[in-house]
Amino acid sequence: MLKEAYGDEQMSQASFYRWFNRFSEGNEQVEDEPRSVAPNSSRKEENINEVRRLVMQDRRITVRMISGAVGISIGTVETVLTEDLNLHKVCAKFVPKILSDDQEQFRVECCTDILEMIEADLGFLNKVGTCDESWVFTYDPESKHQSAQWKHPTSPRPKKAKMSRSQEKAMVIPFFDSQSLIHVEWVPQGQTVNKEYCLTVLKRFREKMRKRRQQQWSGQW
Repeated sequence: MLKEAYGDEQMSQASFYRWFNRFSEGNEQVEDEPRSVAPNSSRKEENINEVRRLVMQDRRITVRMISGAVGISIGTVETVLTEDLNLHKVCAKFVPKILSDDQEQFRVECCTDILEMIEADLGFLNKVGTCDESWVFTYDPESKHQSAQWKHPTSPRPKKAKMSRSQEKAMVIPFFDSQSLIHVEWVPQGQTVNKEYCLTVLKRFREKMRKRRQQQWSGQW
């Protein structure tokens, strides 16, 4: 009779027998009975404390390693870390150099001295020379815009072979002030830029600056 009445939407035979037995026992309730959700035993306080201990011991520990050490699933470990411990994994920020306390204090003192010199002489920065280190290509090909030239409508268009940028690089140390480029040092191929080489470069730069000062003084005289 159920098959004839409902067709493909009929109740399965197993469900029919289960409901028949319930009605035979006097239970005529058709609504679902309230069910209590079983608590996640993996997120108990003991496991949370153990995860906290492992993370504090090694902040680079992975979720998989914590899961194996504590004996809980990876998903539970992620929930404990983000919801119970409010932790998020971030990558370290790269900085040029991590300074010690003495090095930081020395830099603060140098900056304070420079500020005092600027306050005493507003043109102080115009007297300062500085340098930089940079890698440059040994040559740069002429760009399309640089090769532009004037021509008549009837004259043929000039042609130029396409060239790629040099694969070789060289290190250059330029010295400059607030007005212009003062001195350039090309580091020889294979030369390590250590303190001995930097000292040699600074001596050559000082000698050039000394000659430059002498020329300025002689011109003023």
